Amino acid sequence: MTDPAGYTFAQVEPSEQPEDALLEAARLQQAIQHERVAEDPLTPPEVYARRMRIKPPSQWRAVFVARDAQGRLAGTAGVGYGTTDTENAHLRWCEVSVAPEHRRRGVGRALFRRVVEAVSAHERDDLVIVGNVTDRVPAGAAFAAAVGGTAGLAMKTNQLVLADVDRAQLRGWAARTADGYRLERVDGVVPHRLMSAYLEAANGMNDAPRGEIAFGDWKLTEEQVREREDWFRQAGIEWWLIVAVHEATGEGAGFTEVTYDAKVPHVVYQQGTATTPAHRGHGLGLLMKAVMLERILAERPEARFIRTGNANTNAQMLGINTQLGFRVAWQSTLWQVKLADARRSAGLEAAGARSR
Repeated sequence: MTDPAGYTFAQVEPSEQPEDALLEAARLQQAIQHERVAEDPLTPPEVYARRMRIKPPSQWRAVFVARDAQGRLAGTAGVGYGTTDTENAHLRWCEVSVAPEHRRRGVGRALFRRVVEAVSAHERDDLVIVGNVTDRVPAGAAFAAAVGGTAGLAMKTNQLVLADVDRAQLRGWAARTADGYRLERVDGVVPHRLMSAYLEAANGMNDAPRGEIAFGDWKLTEEQVREREDWFRQAGIEWWLIVAVHEATGEGAGFTEVTYDAKVPHVVYQQGTATTPAHRGHGLGLLMKAVMLERILAERPEARFIRTGNANTNAQMLGINTQLGFRVAWQSTLWQVKLADARRSAGLEAAGARSR
């Protein structure tokens, strides 16, 4: 398989790129994001550039760019994984972005072929490439299918319009107590005294639906938490966390977390929420999210939305979110392709053979 005529391709390391090259890539990401969520104000390119420059110590990544005959950026692709996530060391997370005016010319396929070559160098036969597409950009799903991908987990992006929140009802939910439990608030850095409880609470995420994606269990470590905290700090993102602690044992019973970038003030992102199996049935999920929502309303006056992703089959969390007022904004799908199938699709050597 040959590269499309009129384009050049190169591998780059974003953390080593000059600022003008990063801003060019950031403007492409800005355009792609506007295509996905056209109703949002544009995110400043500097936000994307700042995040692209960060390279956590445990991250392996390979990033590629495509340029047209005039040297203009036509597309990018990246693939990576966290080397400390031993339970999911077989997964490689991938994103391919091509500017609309350069689509259907083979640019995406050429970028993906380089992704497959980079992954092949890891010399593991069990590798799976995973990516995300949204129904807002149909070209994404078409591309995933064209490179051999199959749908692995259907998801909803649910959105809460903050102006529509019934504040009196919310106060009632947030004022409830769960006998035998206390809520601990964390801003940015988990204190040592809460680390064990947070790690225990995070294990509650392992009950979340996985669909057909070959996820292993998520076993969060203190090292991973500290690296994530550092990434948020470098990116200029504020991280708020609530940990529910079982008073009698000190165990972490549940958690909820949100992130916010002051340079993208219209939206708060709801990240993980979970209650561990041993502590379910006490209303902790709704309580934690109601307490967090009250704080957002009080301290994030510029925010218009909270957005979160949920698997279509996650009935418990969807139920809590619906109760709080979240509604479906768009659909997305995690797709996956085994390395052997990706190699065939990319026109590389026979499945099972390894690049040297």
